[in-house]
Amino acid sequence: MRRLLAAFGAALLVATACGPTGPSSGGPTAPGAEEKPVAGGRIVEGAISDVKTLQPVISTATASSGAWSNFYIGLVRSNPDTGDLEPALAATFELSKDGLTVTYKLRDGLVWNDGQPFTGDDYKYTVEAVARSKKTVRKSTFQDIVGWKDYVDGKADEVKGIAVRDGGKTIEIQLSKVFCPALRNLSGAGGGILPKHHFVKGWDNKSTDTTTNIDEHPLNMAPPASMGPFVFKEHKPGVQVTMVRNDKYYRGAPLVEEWIIKVYADQVAIKAALLTGEVSYGSVQPADVEEVQNTGKEILNFHRQKGVSSYNYIGWNQKAAKAPWLADKRVRQALWYGIDATSIIKNIVLGYGHQVYGHTPQASWAYPDDKDFNKYAYDPNKAKQLLEQAGATMGPDGLYRWRDGKPMQMRIETNQGNKVRETILQIAQEQYKKIGVKIDPLLESGPALLDRTDPGTDYEGFILGWSLGLDPDGYSFWHSSQQGKNQFNNIFFTSPEADKALETGRNGPDCSIEARKKAYATFNKVLNEEAPYTFLYTQDSIVFFTKSLQNIQPKTYSSGSGWNLEKWWIKR
Repeated sequence: MRRLLAAFGAALLVATACGPTGPSSGGPTAPGAEEKPVAGGRIVEGAISDVKTLQPVISTATASSGAWSNFYIGLVRSNPDTGDLEPALAATFELSKDGLTVTYKLRDGLVWNDGQPFTGDDYKYTVEAVARSKKTVRKSTFQDIVGWKDYVDGKADEVKGIAVRDGGKTIEIQLSKVFCPALRNLSGAGGGILPKHHFVKGWDNKSTDTTTNIDEHPLNMAPPASMGPFVFKEHKPGVQVTMVRNDKYYRGAPLVEEWIIKVYADQVAIKAALLTGEVSYGSVQPADVEEVQNTGKEILNFHRQKGVSSYNYIGWNQKAAKAPWLADKRVRQALWYGIDATSIIKNIVLGYGHQVYGHTPQASWAYPDDKDFNKYAYDPNKAKQLLEQAGATMGPDGLYRWRDGKPMQMRIETNQGNKVRETILQIAQEQYKKIGVKIDPLLESGPALLDRTDPGTDYEGFILGWSLGLDPDGYSFWHSSQQGKNQFNNIFFTSPEADKALETGRNGPDCSIEARKKAYATFNKVLNEEAPYTFLYTQDSIVFFTKSLQNIQPKTYSSGSGWNLEKWWIKR
């Protein structure tokens, strides 16, 4: 669950992330799949946003998780073909019949790249780091574990409900109530599991001093050990992250020797770098696909995969000090009617995507019937009617005045370098002017945008995206308890009906697909009616890579096709 800053989020290995599906121009057999692989070489990946942190406990953006997920991984992962859970660091995993006990048993012989054994103590330490963090958005994932609140509040020196047994090989978690997505959502310990033996030197998880936590740890930007396919080497702010092969990776040492995530000003710069061979893996904006295909046909392969679990949106801050009208759902509905999302998909995204009307992805088993949604077809007259019903009056300059007489003028911001979102911002400015609302556009760096839209009142609208996990649990995004500093509900959405549906979908007690699907249908219907976001579209994955890069095999449920990354190799 991450805020998506770029069209290509670089999230290659996050086990709970859902990846794109669909046809691939590379054909059914991956280049290099039938040749003898050769070890060595370097991959340079193009990105338009620098990492904000390399600490999973406090990470919120794909630019960051795309890097740290190469070092810190989870106990289970998603099968790349089916999306079902399969072993990762845990050899087996099970949920008790009463739904109150989760048990993970680790593989034999797991070690960090520095040779230290990986144990359940690493898992427990990471969960307790989440508990004491002031910056994390992940507390709600673990709030049903027995003893959680006492540890968060500093009344205990451990989370009582997590027991590590059998010399560190078994992790047993006791829950205070049923948690339907427990096996999947608890397995990552908050994204990825940390090496306790390094981090404990800077933060002691047994301390009851709640003024100390993991948030400012000096290793947050310099991962000291890895359980993933690569090992951190260096971060040059605003330039690149460099990592090298982990010879002790449990799935086998990668064939590629070095991986670099290099930061560029925008997708146009990535396009140029792909065509010159400077970048070996990256994405371009839809408008440039045909050019890159034609110009780079001798050196580049292309994969287009249908987007599954991410979407782009315009978020509306319902507590915006300078735009009090955003608290009225009729205004938010007017803003949805006032922008032509269908045209954006056709003319800006160029058909590389599909429209969305709620939070749950169309590919999910929990997706409701389309007939339950208002599609908000572009209708400027309907938008004006809603504004006037909300109490706005048209001024002589063609701009509506709110009830207090102030012009309906507000800011929409997005991350600089994402040319599609920059264009959507221009369109919003033009189309909202036609319904009597003035937009002040603001472009800023990805990290700056995330800082600005951390829950507060000094922002109005913003264009961002979400990259979601495979379970449809939307609690951390939308439940009213998830508002405030460092939380995902940064538009201050509150709905008792949605809260109840989210609680039912998450905590049952009936965790059957039928019961949960019914709950999430109610939740999505409320979102569609209340319009806290102007939901826009899910974009397809548009990825180019050099023909020398072999054995990339796109799969439905593998983000960035990295499910077999250790087998990628470079033909020389």
